[in-house]
Amino acid sequence: MQPFGKQFVRAACASALALTLAAPASAKVEGDEIILGAAISLTGKYSSNGVNAKNGYDIAVKRINEMGGVKVNGKSYKLKVVYYDDESTPARGAQLAERLIQQDGVKYMLGPYSSCLT
Repeated sequence: MQPFGKQFVRAACASALALTLAAPASAKVEGDEIILGAAISLTGKYSSNGVNAKNGYDIAVKRINEMGGVKVNGKSYKLKVVYYDDESTPARGAQLAERLIQQDGVKYMLGPYSSCLT
């Protein structure tokens, strides 16, 4: 059994396609990288699932980058994720989402593990 089935690769490609179709001028770009942001539970009561979600994001980004990244207006970009630990608390998650947007300039966010944190 392969660790990443066709459905996983399709989901990763769908994510890449969604980024490709988004407005490129508003993306946080550093050189040839599009920066994604994620406030995710790395500690606290949701940490085991949050770490699994982070690992999934990392695998998807690695695979997308290995396949050439995402193409925006004819130019290829690699993806990079900036992570912050929301400590499994909604208030901290909201604070970190604001930080990613306002201070770090991230335009694309990856969701947290739990509905309680959104």
